[in-house]
Amino acid sequence: MNTVLHETLSKQGAVFASHPSGTSVESFGDPAREAAAALAGCVIAPRSLPGRVVVRGKDHRDLLQRISTNEINALKTGDGCLTAFLDPRGRIIDLVQALAEEDSLLLITSAGNGKRIHDWIDSFIFREEVTLEESPDHELFGIFGPGAGPILERLTGLSRLEDLKTAWHREALLNQSKLRIVRTFSLAGSGFLVFAPQGSAAALWESLVGAGAIPAGDQAVERLRVEAGVPGLGHELSEDFNPWEAGLDQAISLTKGCYTGQEVVARLNTYKKVQRRLAGLAIDGQEIPGVGSRVFQALRPTGQVTSSAPSPRDGKPIALALLTLPHPPLGARVEVDSGGTRLTARTRALPFLR
Repeated sequence: MNTVLHETLSKQGAVFASHPSGTSVESFGDPAREAAAALAGCVIAPRSLPGRVVVRGKDHRDLLQRISTNEINALKTGDGCLTAFLDPRGRIIDLVQALAEEDSLLLITSAGNGKRIHDWIDSFIFREEVTLEESPDHELFGIFGPGAGPILERLTGLSRLEDLKTAWHREALLNQSKLRIVRTFSLAGSGFLVFAPQGSAAALWESLVGAGAIPAGDQAVERLRVEAGVPGLGHELSEDFNPWEAGLDQAISLTKGCYTGQEVVARLNTYKKVQRRLAGLAIDGQEIPGVGSRVFQALRPTGQVTSSAPSPRDGKPIALALLTLPHPPLGARVEVDSGGTRLTARTRALPFLR
């Protein structure tokens, strides 16, 4: 994060945190208010921690086609897709957004995972003409909520941004600066990422806030992620789980050729061997269950909590959980063992905001 942007955010009450991969904004003082603002309009959040890996070279698409789960070769400039990197056991390394450019692919990784994805891809390069570059030379903002598309369209002159598929992207000019706008996970109903040159990032932030976007930090975004049922690194995106369990269906092609982990993924699907799937839990009371808390139905273990947070809507605890198939009926009563305390909960469809 550059100095001018840091100073701009500080003046607006940003609470910063340091990480090995950079500086993030935890909040602007009130995560509950920030998360609620996304539901009513839209928020703008600094997204400095997601990794950005640029893959170039004559063989770059063929390589990614062979080592990730989705169809890469069919992408045209401006298109994109979700694709996952798996280990040979079919377990999740990360879910990335792959953005197709004229002669390269830009991969947006989970927060703090850029170097690992860079090194993972590099381990598959032998004689292929492929180069990799971690690319932190742009600032990245997330715009979330039903007002996100209209604000971006009003400022940039673009149209029908809501019609873009996940990871599709468009270029725009604002205040003489070139921006890249990317359709991303729908948090609070809609979501976009905006790449801006470092030198104009602070001015872009001010423009978006002036247009009505409310500043929000990572704590608010995490609440929105859980409510939207979007998998997160170290939670649902983990080598403990396979992509079917984590609900990554959109990132998996069942018609492409082999890729790392493909045999396991195909077998689980063909022979109906997936034993767990992601579900939502609405927790009674005010205690938020810890990640890893076991879930029981009629005293029998049926799964585990993978993410939890206060609801952006009413502050009540909600959770994502991997539950044994077949799932209990929607609204069924279950119990969550949170550090020895038994909490009651009801099963919910994802996303919670339906």
